[in-house]
Amino acid sequence: MVKVAIAGGSSPTLGHSVVSALLATGGRHTPMILSRKKENGSSASSTAAWPVPGSSSTAEVETRYVNYESEDSLVAALRDIDTVVSVLLIHDTDTFVKTQIRLLHAAETAGCRRFAPSEFSGPYKSHFSIDFERAVKLPVWEAVLKSNIDAAIFSNGMFMNYLGIGSPEKDGNRVEALAGFAERPFLFNLVDRWVEVPVVERDNGSLPPPPVITMTNIRDIGRFIAAAIDLEEPWGKRELGMAGSTLQFDEVVSLIEKYTGHTIEVRPFTKKQVEERLANPAEGVVGIIEQLECQLKRVCCDGGIPVEPTLNRLCPGVKPMTVEEYLKKYWAEPSGLSVDA
Repeated sequence: MVKVAIAGGSSPTLGHSVVSALLATGGRHTPMILSRKKENGSSASSTAAWPVPGSSSTAEVETRYVNYESEDSLVAALRDIDTVVSVLLIHDTDTFVKTQIRLLHAAETAGCRRFAPSEFSGPYKSHFSIDFERAVKLPVWEAVLKSNIDAAIFSNGMFMNYLGIGSPEKDGNRVEALAGFAERPFLFNLVDRWVEVPVVERDNGSLPPPPVITMTNIRDIGRFIAAAIDLEEPWGKRELGMAGSTLQFDEVVSLIEKYTGHTIEVRPFTKKQVEERLANPAEGVVGIIEQLECQLKRVCCDGGIPVEPTLNRLCPGVKPMTVEEYLKKYWAEPSGLSVDA
């Protein structure tokens, strides 16, 4: 039995996904949630019943309350833990970096065997082109590389659940489709029926291949992590990518039209247009989210956001949902839309 601490495990998206997937291993892995200590909170831990996926039963899941600003507090909570997985998200860059590095050092001191920092986005190389990710993820990984703990980066591309925004609400369908996801549409707006598509420009007369995008369902991310913990081989301080589907943007548009029954407006954009918008204050690209989205679009114009599906190969028992399966299940079927194979 492997005991796994999930920092940020109370989150309704990745935290819920990882905890649920660990519970579904039938006792091979035991999840424990790390949560920020509440003000005036006297309890060091608590337990709560958690539904076991694929079963009508529940399991008790422990939450340990910690002070993320205290390495001693973290070490005390991690003494009996084998693997630490962080799904933390803190918008203040300095706090995010310091918290994760403190968690890393605490895991080492406590004798934990494995550590995964909070990543869960595009491939590691894309961080260099996105200010927020460069600021919060590169310093943490540099600290990991200097450590003596076995570690990995988990990358998954774009959350497939963006495609669930606006899906039919019938019988809790939309809740299941979103898997706790509550962000606004990005690139794919199925509510207003448009998709933004990167257009590559000729380089010295040659046309580069069309950009592609990797998408993975939040629920499958947890399953891949549980399977990665099962691996006997070391994580090896490498990028362990996963993928539900990796498709060209026009392929995604065709699938959306097929399974929603709606015509989708394609809104093309070029790298030059994105860079002009980033450089022009009048365009109103202010705040972390707006800048992040613009810079992600720029990455899309440079080939897209493909993730090498290393975990798909290492963990063939995980059968992730594809984009086509997702759209069929959460759009076509609850709408009663008949779709030819």
